[in-house]
Amino acid sequence: MVVDSKSWYKFKRQLWSRLWEDLEIGYLDKDLLPVLVLFNLDRDVYTLSSCSGRIVVSDSKYPWSREESNIVLKKHVPLDYSDLDALLKKPVVRRLWLNATGPVIHLSTRDLRTAAYVLKVARLAGYKHSGVLSVNKHKGIIVELTTGVRFSTFLAETGNSLEGDDVRRLVEKANEILLYGKLMLNRLYEVARRHLPRVVDEEVERQVKARGGLLDKSPEEIFIDMMRRLNQFNYIEAYKRIASGLS
Repeated sequence: MVVDSKSWYKFKRQLWSRLWEDLEIGYLDKDLLPVLVLFNLDRDVYTLSSCSGRIVVSDSKYPWSREESNIVLKKHVPLDYSDLDALLKKPVVRRLWLNATGPVIHLSTRDLRTAAYVLKVARLAGYKHSGVLSVNKHKGIIVELTTGVRFSTFLAETGNSLEGDDVRRLVEKANEILLYGKLMLNRLYEVARRHLPRVVDEEVERQVKARGGLLDKSPEEIFIDMMRRLNQFNYIEAYKRIASGLS
């Protein structure tokens, strides 16, 4: 199937504008921005809803349930024990699950050849669970880039709840998985910028230059700056320890 270029470029301009709206109102993870800008700089790629990695507590029958499921806590930075301690004192409707996931990037390409190229680049960065989700004449080839980095465990149900040191250990593990995911986000950025853009989208490039400095910092540098502002220097050290183990 041939993608209608006129419709596809219209969607690209709309999604590019929405990216900045999401950043303005706080919907966009700041450390995700360099990756999204990099992909959008390619003439034949635009990005959709994406995530830099997160920790979520869901109230649901199973951790993968979508129907009859409520997210009761969501963070894109490391979790504090106090966050869960307060939550576990509240009534549970079904079961509480603690979930930590790595980065997920959704994007569209204008043709299958570009999709195959982007997937090749992603797999070089370790995003081996990536693939094409759908094909649409107007919206293009929808691709998901993901690592498989994931952690999920039981927390509580009515009459049965973890507490104390058990919860502290789970918080440590969830944060470790989140930090591993942040490293994978930075790895995607470092690999992709050696291969993209193939053909520059001049309009996106013009806007990036007008905004200034958008690619001056890597996802890693932005995340470390975030941790410094939050006075969470222990997570900077934990991040570096995990990084040294991967190198």
